[in-house]
Amino acid sequence: MEDENTDVKLFMSGENDMTYQLPTGTWTKYSKQFPDEARNSLILGTRYYSFNNRDPLLKDVRVRRAISMVIDRDLLAQRVTADGQTPMYGLQPKDIGVWPPTRYEWASWPMAKRVEEAKKLLEQAGVKPGTTLRFATNTSDYNKKMALFVASELKTKLGLTMELESMEFKVLVKKRHDGDYQIARNGWVADYNDATTFLTLVQCNSEQNDNFNCNPKADALIRDAAQTTDPAKRAQLHTQAAQIIMDDYPMMPLLQLGLPRLVKRYVGGYSTKNPMDHYNSKDLYIVKH
Repeated sequence: MEDENTDVKLFMSGENDMTYQLPTGTWTKYSKQFPDEARNSLILGTRYYSFNNRDPLLKDVRVRRAISMVIDRDLLAQRVTADGQTPMYGLQPKDIGVWPPTRYEWASWPMAKRVEEAKKLLEQAGVKPGTTLRFATNTSDYNKKMALFVASELKTKLGLTMELESMEFKVLVKKRHDGDYQIARNGWVADYNDATTFLTLVQCNSEQNDNFNCNPKADALIRDAAQTTDPAKRAQLHTQAAQIIMDDYPMMPLLQLGLPRLVKRYVGGYSTKNPMDHYNSKDLYIVKH
């Protein structure tokens, strides 16, 4: 359901037993209003923006790096979504398999230093203040609010204008697959608890790679990892590959996905310790009430 507010109204009227996701900024309100029915947990999923690496402007890694550097993920998580999601400064979410975390070195810099570096990168790339970037998103209030925040960050810190293009989700998916965009809203929830589910998003010739990036050296490391049965060696190879890909800035990771939702107290079988948010209908049931 595209409109999270409608989802909540249906829950309140008893027409559904569980919402998919609460609207941005409402977690505190609804957790107080429905203390026995509010559920929230991080899952193995990411919210990120895809860069079209084939685009004449964005094919320059300096531009992609500059844009990524100035987005304050901490502020996004605390003030905009405000629902328990955590900032992401790397390719993979926390607690996936045995994969050590990766993180951009500038993530710990003061924002003023990040902005100064980003401005230098844009100047070197010949990108002037006032340049317009097209951003594709779907008609969801949640994603629109995130996009408006990112647009504000780029405008105030780098002088770049982000032109929002809102569309139905199926249209957005086609645009991403066709490469008919500059920057696009994207996200991924793990199919299984392993690093490779996120590496497929950035591998050469992967059907899941809507960024159209390719780093043969990273791909070779991923292939080597597939040939080893040593978990520690495998994790090391995946981490090396992830770091190489991150240095290419094919995408902009923003948040580790959390799912704040309302679940009727009589719904049995629901757990907040389900890191991939996978539920079988046979495991859910209605408690007599």
